[in-house]
Amino acid sequence: MRTPEPLDTASDARALDRWYVLGLACMAILVLGFPLYRWGEPSRREAARVAVARENVALGRDAFARHCAACHGDEGRGGRGMPTLAAREFLAATSDRQLHWLIAGGVPGSAMSAWDMDLGGPFTGQEITRLVAYLRSLEATAPSVPGWRSGAPAPRGG
Repeated sequence: MRTPEPLDTASDARALDRWYVLGLACMAILVLGFPLYRWGEPSRREAARVAVARENVALGRDAFARHCAACHGDEGRGGRGMPTLAAREFLAATSDRQLHWLIAGGVPGSAMSAWDMDLGGPFTGQEITRLVAYLRSLEATAPSVPGWRSGAPAPRGG
């Protein structure tokens, strides 16, 4: 009885062995690479979070200057008859959520109209979030302005 000839030649077997070794090397790179990537991920996420926060403040500052400063003063420092927003008393007593709703829905019975697009205003929810981020950025240096509700101007220099 005759034995069949092998399907693979010796050179085919060597080529297949090279592909096996290459596949194992790629798997080893991935097995070692994923933990290394994960090790650095928290710092990349934090850097991205800081960059987005910085951008939100900058865009909020621009929107405030265009739409809000006419009533609330430059940088929210008051002096124009409307509430002074860069006042320690106001910022300490108001949460981010309250700021968002004050901007979005306005203040009934006052000159503060709704600014949310869904309520007829020009801002999207994201733009309001940026305004809130800007106002919150003022809190660290906000001076005490006991008369903030009447628009008493905030003193310069914190």
